[in-house]
Amino acid sequence: MAHHAHFPTNKALKRERIYIRHHVTEWQNSWPLHTHDGYEIFFFLQGNANFIIGNEIYQLQPGDMLLFSGDVLHRPNPMRDTPYIRSYVNFTADYIQELAGDDLQAKLMNLFANPNGLLIRWDEQGVKEVDHYFAMMYNEREKEAIGHEFMLQSLMVQLLLKIYRKSKDVYSLLTASTQSQKETNVRRILMYLNQNYKKSFTLEDLAGAMHLNKYYMCHCFKEVTGISINNYITRKRIDEAKKLLRLSDEPVGIMSENLGFSNPIHFSRMFKQYAGVSPQTYRKTHRE
Repeated sequence: MAHHAHFPTNKALKRERIYIRHHVTEWQNSWPLHTHDGYEIFFFLQGNANFIIGNEIYQLQPGDMLLFSGDVLHRPNPMRDTPYIRSYVNFTADYIQELAGDDLQAKLMNLFANPNGLLIRWDEQGVKEVDHYFAMMYNEREKEAIGHEFMLQSLMVQLLLKIYRKSKDVYSLLTASTQSQKETNVRRILMYLNQNYKKSFTLEDLAGAMHLNKYYMCHCFKEVTGISINNYITRKRIDEAKKLLRLSDEPVGIMSENLGFSNPIHFSRMFKQYAGVSPQTYRKTHRE
């Protein structure tokens, strides 16, 4: 199973502090729940898709923009019935600070403070203007003409300023669209899982807490998010384990127990399945 930290993004951010894609149409056979470094602006242009960020489920419409921190678990869930077209840019906070300065950077980065992401819905003219920024940024990055680093950085700050000004218009900031009962249930499940993933519980326990039929609950969750409840719980636990392995000296056995795994052997097996290496190897590599 594919590792859920997005390697191309992290690699580009480490090297250049910005990663820009424009009018992406590629289809993936799997859309993993994942995290990455930095911050993301996701611009939805065409398709039929939900987007999960933290506890929130966004039913996307063309012209929708999502802003969020990359360290929040997120996943697009597009349907195959229509082309899935999007643009996105990932960047680091210091990339903005160099040109914007401390005060303006603080204002701009506040756009990414919501742990469940921020939705901004652009009108037809706004879509054209934002798309033009993405096109200019992408061309600067691809052509690498003289001074392209400054031009790209300047355009990035200008785009964020445009978004910030838009965000001040209360009518432009919309929460997720009115949701069906099915999506409301899935949102409740996501909130419960994100708050209780360290505990050991069964699907029957979860169904009882949600006051839902277990099979209906599992079907709804898979249909809306594109992944199973057990898959989501495991990925959430592995993501937390990675943070602990990087930042603490907690023994793997204790870590596995605190994260709700049945035993250290099961934890190590699942960690290697999702991350590609053992917990010990992951810790050693990232400490170095």
